Amino acid sequence: MANSNATDGLRAIAAGAPLKIIMVGVDQFQHLFVARSGIKTPKEMKGKRIAVSRYGAFSDIQTRFLVRQWGMDPDRDVQILQIGNSAARAAALAGGAVDGAVVTAGFIPAAKRAGLNIIFDLSTIQTKFANAIVIANDSLIKERPGLVRAAVAAIIDGIKSWRTRPETAMDFLKKAYSSSDAETQETYREITRLVRAEPRPDLLGIQNAWDSIPELKARGAVDLRRFVEPKFVEEVLKGHS
Repeated sequence: MANSNATDGLRAIAAGAPLKIIMVGVDQFQHLFVARSGIKTPKEMKGKRIAVSRYGAFSDIQTRFLVRQWGMDPDRDVQILQIGNSAARAAALAGGAVDGAVVTAGFIPAAKRAGLNIIFDLSTIQTKFANAIVIANDSLIKERPGLVRAAVAAIIDGIKSWRTRPETAMDFLKKAYSSSDAETQETYREITRLVRAEPRPDLLGIQNAWDSIPELKARGAVDLRRFVEPKFVEEVLKGHS
C-alpha cells in the first residue's frame, strides 16, 4: 500500500501495475500559487518562470491547468522549469530563481515570511479532481483483505482524530514547519478543509484526474471502475455509523 497523488498512481495502473485505488483523501486541487514580490495578479505571470517538481508530475499538471485558466498557453506564454518538491520550489522563489510556483498549504507561512504573494488558491476551482489517494497491490487485496481493511480504518481514525483533537494536530504542525501559533492555526484550518472525512474513491474525481493526463485521455473511453476497490472504505464507514 502507498500514499500517492492520483496522476502518478493512474499512470502506473495504466502501464499495467497490479494496483487498485482504495481511498481518495483529497478530491480537489489543494495547492496555492505563490509569486515573487512585485507580482500580484495572474496576468502578470505572462512571460515569467514557473517552478514545478518535474515535467508530467502533478505540480506540472496543476500548473498547466491553471495557466490555461488564466487564458494563457503554458508552452508559449510562460517558462516552466523543473525544480523539485514544494520546499525546493519555495526556496527557488525566495532566492529569485523563479517567479512563481504552486506549493502546499504547509509552506504558505514561510512563503509569506519571505515576502511572496499568494495570487491564486487552486482549491477555489470548482472541479472534482482526485488528488491524494491510497493505492494497494491486487495480491494484498486478495490475500490479506483484513490487513487492508485495518489500514483503511487506521487512516480514517487518523482523519477523525485530526478533526477532533486540534491541539495535538497543531502541535505536530508547529514542530514540522517551525511556524508561529497564528500560522499553525491557519495551516490546520486549510488542511482540515481539504481532507475528506469520508475518503471514498469516487469515480468523478478519478475520471477528471485521468483526463488531465494527455497520454491517458488519448486512449478514449476507459471503464475506471476496474481500477478502484471501494469496499474497504465502505465497510469501515458503515462500522463507524
